[in-house]
Amino acid sequence: MVSDSLPGTTRFILNQRPRFTRASNPKVRTGCITCRNRRKKCDEGKPACATCLKYQGYCPGYPASKTQPTAIAQKSRPLLPKLAAVADRAECDGLMTRRPKYASLVFSDQLERDHFECWRRFIDRSTLYHCELLSHIVPQLFWNDSAVRHATLAIGAAVFSNTTREQRILGKGGAHLAALSHYGKALRLLNSVPVSPERFLFMCILFMAFECVRGRTAAALIHVNHGVRIIEHCLHHQRGGPLVSLPTTLVDSFRHLNFQAWAMNGVRLQETGERVPWCCRGRRARYAVQEMPAAFETLEWANWWWNQVRHHVEHRAPLYNNFQVKGSSPPGKAATTAAVDQPPCGHGSPEYARRIRTFMHYLDAWAAAFAPLAIRAEAGRAANPAEYLKALNLRIHYLCLWTGVRSAGWTDAAETARLTPAFRDIVALSRRFLAEQAAQRQSDPGDGEVFTVEDGLTWPLACSYRLCTSPDVRREIVRLFREYPRRDSLLDTHAFLVMMEWLDKAASAGIIGGGEQSPNADRIVFDGDAVVLRRQIWDSEASRWRKKNIRLSIL
Repeated sequence: MVSDSLPGTTRFILNQRPRFTRASNPKVRTGCITCRNRRKKCDEGKPACATCLKYQGYCPGYPASKTQPTAIAQKSRPLLPKLAAVADRAECDGLMTRRPKYASLVFSDQLERDHFECWRRFIDRSTLYHCELLSHIVPQLFWNDSAVRHATLAIGAAVFSNTTREQRILGKGGAHLAALSHYGKALRLLNSVPVSPERFLFMCILFMAFECVRGRTAAALIHVNHGVRIIEHCLHHQRGGPLVSLPTTLVDSFRHLNFQAWAMNGVRLQETGERVPWCCRGRRARYAVQEMPAAFETLEWANWWWNQVRHHVEHRAPLYNNFQVKGSSPPGKAATTAAVDQPPCGHGSPEYARRIRTFMHYLDAWAAAFAPLAIRAEAGRAANPAEYLKALNLRIHYLCLWTGVRSAGWTDAAETARLTPAFRDIVALSRRFLAEQAAQRQSDPGDGEVFTVEDGLTWPLACSYRLCTSPDVRREIVRLFREYPRRDSLLDTHAFLVMMEWLDKAASAGIIGGGEQSPNADRIVFDGDAVVLRRQIWDSEASRWRKKNIRLSIL
């Protein structure tokens, strides 16, 4: 022991100082690429591990093996006896190459493989923006989840061999029975065992797509409404219950599907002073739209933020229209969800108009951030037509919502009449988009039907027809729907075209008023294979206007 220079302290001299070592954490040498980089335990599921699916929504796969076959494998007995004749060796080699593949264990026959390939082509052609859920996650789940596999094959079979809308809607395609069989198997598998919320949400999206292909709007909307409620239940802080984590791509998909669901009187989540619904909730601010940056790096990000802006405006303004789908409304109104079948309180009043117009600054901020990308896409139109279509689509939807906010939710008739130039722009840009898309698909106008799982141009054009009083604009919209038939998820151009043609004939006959174009002037109800239009009709016998229901077949 040695005394220190300071009183009251001592030092000990150690012959060997103990060395500090880090805790042993062996390197992860097995598993997928992401789990090895993160040094996490991988369940080594094929083709995708569950750890990655929960962490980031997809699995990048497994690294290629660099090891050589073991000696035991090299000395294993051949499946076929060795043939002495050289002439028979080629035949033997041909038989040896016919080893069973993993796909042969999944598909029961070649027809199922054809349905799967048809589904893949269908997804590639039905999305304008990148969709991680449909392009990567679902194909990975296809191989090891029987319910996802049968739901996917149901969509592929429903699209397979259907060359006309009549075949698709009436089930006259050659694979119609196979599609129903796969759909039934997927439903039974989903109901046979308890499933996680995220798996149930995957199935909701696939079931929605299947019902849209078959033209069953009510059934498709029911699946969307169920998915919205599940997400609200999982992401809402239940008292005494854990908060369930869901992949971001799932939440974004249902936020996007909400647009058409609201247009068709779908479920709207209710906001309180203490709770903001998941669809509008921000990470740092109260609302997600309040975190929007001043510039967007890509058009994909511009589209993502446009979904936030549109969702916020339509949900909180709120914008109301008189569309409904019979058979899709929830059986009862819960405290957190409700179907909007009546205009909000004070709808059409000056206070209501002032409130809606306060949301214009969100649209202005998004447009300023989007403008440089739009200019760049226009300049590179020839080199990158896909980016040009994305920019056109965003511009059209922006103008549609802009007219809705400027006209105070389509309640200000005088302001709506002054917005005719904006409606002309919507129609002109839509024709440019549809012609460019048809050229990329190497098809002529009217050759077949375009199907998308996104919010396409059907809604902006249908709204413009209802609002704009210019006859030439309305005639051009009718021509577009005739030349370019399409189904944008829940929305079918043929159904709107039937209504437009009837309205034009009725206006020419003088039995309906031509100046009443507000969405609240009439009610449109989609009822199975028909659409019911409730309008004021001139009763020549009684010499007065009467409210009547006009039922039009949309088959």
